[in-house]
Amino acid sequence: MRKKIILYILFVLLFALGKYVFMLYYHDIFGAYSGGDWWAVLYHGLPHDLTCAGYLMALPFLLQLVNIWIPGRWHLHFMHFWLRLCLVLVLLNFLSDLFLYGYWGFRLDATALIYLFDNPLEALGQAPIWMLCLAPLLLFGLWWPLQKAFCLFYRQRERGSRLCLPSTRQNLFRTLGAVLSCGLLFVAIRGGVTTSTMNVGRVYFSSEMPLNHAATNPFFSFFHSVTHQKKDFAKQYRFLSDDEAARLYAELNRPAVLVLQDTLCNIDSTASLSLSADTLLRTTRPNIVLLILESFSGAACTGVCPSADSTIMPNVNRMYREGIGFNHLFANSFRTDRGCAAILAGYPGQPTNSVMKDQLRCNRMPHLSRALKDQGYELSFTYGGDVNFTNMRGFLTAGGFENIVGDTDFPLSDRLSKWGVPDHVMFNHLFNEVSRPSDKPFFHAMLTLSSHEPFDVEYHHFDDPYLNSVAYTDSCIGSFIDRLKHTPAWDNLLIIGVADHAFAYYPQGIQNHEILRYRIPMFWTGGAIREPRLIETLGSQTDLTATLLHQLDINADEFTFSKDILDPTIGHYAFYAFSDGFGLITDSCQYIQDNAKSGQGLSGTNDPHGLAEKYGKAYLQTLYDDLSRLGKQ
Repeated sequence: MRKKIILYILFVLLFALGKYVFMLYYHDIFGAYSGGDWWAVLYHGLPHDLTCAGYLMALPFLLQLVNIWIPGRWHLHFMHFWLRLCLVLVLLNFLSDLFLYGYWGFRLDATALIYLFDNPLEALGQAPIWMLCLAPLLLFGLWWPLQKAFCLFYRQRERGSRLCLPSTRQNLFRTLGAVLSCGLLFVAIRGGVTTSTMNVGRVYFSSEMPLNHAATNPFFSFFHSVTHQKKDFAKQYRFLSDDEAARLYAELNRPAVLVLQDTLCNIDSTASLSLSADTLLRTTRPNIVLLILESFSGAACTGVCPSADSTIMPNVNRMYREGIGFNHLFANSFRTDRGCAAILAGYPGQPTNSVMKDQLRCNRMPHLSRALKDQGYELSFTYGGDVNFTNMRGFLTAGGFENIVGDTDFPLSDRLSKWGVPDHVMFNHLFNEVSRPSDKPFFHAMLTLSSHEPFDVEYHHFDDPYLNSVAYTDSCIGSFIDRLKHTPAWDNLLIIGVADHAFAYYPQGIQNHEILRYRIPMFWTGGAIREPRLIETLGSQTDLTATLLHQLDINADEFTFSKDILDPTIGHYAFYAFSDGFGLITDSCQYIQDNAKSGQGLSGTNDPHGLAEKYGKAYLQTLYDDLSRLGKQ
């Protein structure tokens, strides 16, 4: 048992070392923190490490009881196998987390597994080739010496058979010691002897979320997330009584009377246009092109943030001047599948769930595309990647799209990037579709691709690969729109451009929960636009559905979570979700909560009277009630 206790300690030390390797790898984030902060990460993260080491050593501790009474080399062989297996799992988890944190901004959880199982080729396609080649070598290079060291330590020292076997009395004492050790290990796994068990938030200690992330053991985060996947949505996020949640949600949707004082990009919104339910279009039946712009951050668009570099998105910036620009719009979540559901179905992103992957609920929820189809619109969707990724095809089919174009509809010579067909090829295809004469009104939606990591584009204007890819797609947008202006299709055309989400690490150092992380551009342009205009009303992706349908004189009441941005009779706000957390922004206050750190507002919260906290919780509870309702219809 002594050796197993030492192995337990070695696993704890290995997890602790992983924390410092993680912080050194992301030195651009953690380099600004003091040595005391680094030590605090190690200290406060220790409970996770003790729990994870306990899980890894639980079976060996239990089998020690068997080995006392049935000795033999079988136990040695088992331990060597077990140690090698555990080290593979620990290192695979560590390396996966090390790579993904740079893209997602949170420690490894079940999200990665969902994407990997859904479509492994697409999930791995975002990794650079050098990393895909290096990862197996690095995994083996770390695993081989570690397993040698661990197994060498555990190798039995006895040679030959035992000269004398322990007496029954000795075995009884050894059994008692083993039982006590197992009891202590159970306490470590459980996280103590209090009523609460170990959870992710136990190691949170700072108002700086990167430090909390560093303290989190990714091995614990992943397996806790996998084993706590819940589908009984009616029991999740129960902050309030049903009556109070309904009252607060109704109150949230009443007319806003206070003005947003925006400090995100040094914009003062006191000069906002007054709300009016007037028309933005010259016709109620325009042909519509919806461009869903991959990872377009509002922080890189001068139409949203005047302080942004104007050379990153010059064409999108131009659309803000020539058409209708929305400069206080927010993404509802952090991934494309969530963003598409918000844009195309007016359905908000959720902290722990992706509704796009749930075919039953996709079939039962209302869709913008179906509402247009009922009015005689022809529907098509174009994407340069795999349209089966994250159940996208199932979601689009539920939305009534008849014509769905993906990467396999293009020749191999056009699939020039790791994700599929680059944007300039896709925009050429879309131009041919839009400029073709049509007897019926049409709704063409396209999801761009090239500004997705790893940002491999044949375009070289910026050293930063993300900014370079955005500038490339922006140039494609500009060329597409300028070409359409010289066609007959332009006069009756409405082009809407909106981001699916913002990029997780622009500007550099931004945290996953911060408000600026969710600020995105949206513009409307085309010959169907009545006149240029800037809309400064607060809104989110979900509001596109109601706003557009009302401009087309189509009822939007079935879209519960979508609000007409131009309607002065309702309240205007933005809700967004990140991994097990949410944020709510109103005209007068804002609140951000990580549910692992429940009861404490994160940095960026400005909620002196607690209103945004109540509204945000009521919104999230209402959202999960609706998810439950969709599953029972």
